[in-house]
Amino acid sequence: MLIGKINSGNLGFKGIYDPNVLITGSSGYIGSHLVPKLADDGVNCIVCCRDKYKQEYLDTIIAEINRYKTDKSLCSFANFDLTNEAEINKLLKENKPVDAVIHLGGSTYNSESIVNPRKYYDNNVIASRNLVNSMLDNDVKNILYVSTASIYPKTIQGRVSEKRTPVPKTPYAKTKFITEQLINDYKVYGLKSTILRLFNVAGAHGFNDLDIGKNVITVLLNLIKDNRLFTLMGNDYPTPDGTCVKDFIHVDDVTEAIGKSAAKLLEPDTASQTYNLGTGKGTSLGELIRKSIDITGKELKLRIGAALEDEVPSLIANNTKIKKDLGWAPQKNIDEIITSCWKWILQNGGKR
Repeated sequence: MLIGKINSGNLGFKGIYDPNVLITGSSGYIGSHLVPKLADDGVNCIVCCRDKYKQEYLDTIIAEINRYKTDKSLCSFANFDLTNEAEINKLLKENKPVDAVIHLGGSTYNSESIVNPRKYYDNNVIASRNLVNSMLDNDVKNILYVSTASIYPKTIQGRVSEKRTPVPKTPYAKTKFITEQLINDYKVYGLKSTILRLFNVAGAHGFNDLDIGKNVITVLLNLIKDNRLFTLMGNDYPTPDGTCVKDFIHVDDVTEAIGKSAAKLLEPDTASQTYNLGTGKGTSLGELIRKSIDITGKELKLRIGAALEDEVPSLIANNTKIKKDLGWAPQKNIDEIITSCWKWILQNGGKR
């Protein structure tokens, strides 16, 4: 049973709203963790997916949520393509009134975007334009957009704040920042937004996880499990141990922040905002390797490769703004992130 185990606390919906919220990318890593948490807090979730394998998973979760809910909030499923504006319009008309959209959908890998930029401009920019156009056509004026810290420049010292001018390099980062600009420009039409710039999301919730994402932690742990070689790309960066420093944040902390942000967005007198979503603490890849070996109790075959050309030596969030505005703070540390991933891998035989 999922409901009652997700420990969502009070995101801000209970007793105040009975909102209808459409979530794009519901079957993805973050979306599949977010939907139960929103439903548990009183949100009527319209979950969207176009992947048949993941649709079966969502059907199971939706049925479980609807079975155990004791209040009015329910989940419903919608299958549509964000690149098809007519389909979006039809969906919004059929589900009126939609109070807000949480936009998680899109393509998400920096390396893939370099070799297939067309996919990223279609799935991230064109799809987002279609979505916000359809929202306005159907009088939906609130959007929470999940962006990325990859838009920040590589020459960063210390923690990066939201005031730092973005310098996106990869097609993925460029398409995320273009979409940020598009959403901000649409304020002239009355669109209100919250933009969250996510740092390195990882970890597993532990109840009905579809997967645990594709990130350096899951790659490393799967290689440790299978006794295969891990290639560390560079050990001569200008950091204390020569390896890149990243801000890893647990998916549960991310979904909690998304939920609180969405509830705040629906308050009538709030302004549009952009927030960094990270822990404010850095973990070097060297430290990550050492911790992973300790937690798993296994050895790692390690090779040092050439440094990646566009890798940021250190990228850590200044999260002061979101903590102050939303009363949110991360609860899980890097050891808990690694441990939750390792448990999932052992239970599921590796990443699906």
